Amino acid sequence: MSHASALHVDHVSIAVPRIEDGLAFFRRHFPIEMERQTSPGYDGDFNWTDFYLGDFKIELIEPARAGGFVQRFLNKRGPGMHHWSFDMAGGLDEMVARMEADGLRIVDRFSSDSGNKTAFISPRSAHGVLVQFWQVPGFVPQERPRVVPFRLRSGRTVRMMVDHLSMAVRDIDTTMAFFRRYFPVTPGQNRHLGYDGSFELIDFRLNGYKVELIHDAPGRSGFVGRFLEKRGEGLHHISIDIDDLDPYLAQLEADGV
Repeated sequence: MSHASALHVDHVSIAVPRIEDGLAFFRRHFPIEMERQTSPGYDGDFNWTDFYLGDFKIELIEPARAGGFVQRFLNKRGPGMHHWSFDMAGGLDEMVARMEADGLRIVDRFSSDSGNKTAFISPRSAHGVLVQFWQVPGFVPQERPRVVPFRLRSGRTVRMMVDHLSMAVRDIDTTMAFFRRYFPVTPGQNRHLGYDGSFELIDFRLNGYKVELIHDAPGRSGFVGRFLEKRGEGLHHISIDIDDLDPYLAQLEADGV
């Protein structure tokens, strides 16, 4: 694919009723670093803010008006991961044309006078994930630390880093074929059983960004099957490695998490 090597995962976006409440949760439980304070979205439908957990970027979006796309998402699915955003230096029009020629549905587009462009692949074309592409002329990814410290109220410091983003899918082979066709995929671990035997998983990297695909193991139905039955394919969880889990869990539980 043209310009595939220039694709860079920028962020995962989470839809929340109120950004203020979402930020309060993340500030209380994670060592986040703000990048941008709450700002209006490009179309007036939403407000947004974003922050880093190590080198992993998270955006929060809230409704700015009744009936907008964020409010519709919240009404249908409740708070949760809304879309996955990629940056690229150029080539968006060519990439979108190829996808449309292959039958993928593009659900929204926007261009600015500065040369920035965005386009979204419909979740129906991307295994349940709303995928956003931003073309940013002169784009250069930031270098950030992967591992960050977090001081607990006990005085102990733990270290954490985001390991991967996980997608629940109905068929790993079909989903892998989609990513190989349109994204710069580097294979990781081969397909294998998950920790409880109820699901299979495989992982890969997109320019260093680790992605995991999970689906039911043959003849089994566990938490992945329940998720698919309730919500369909899509973003399932963010996985965080931590060097001392027990005291961190104790603080979360003491806070009612």
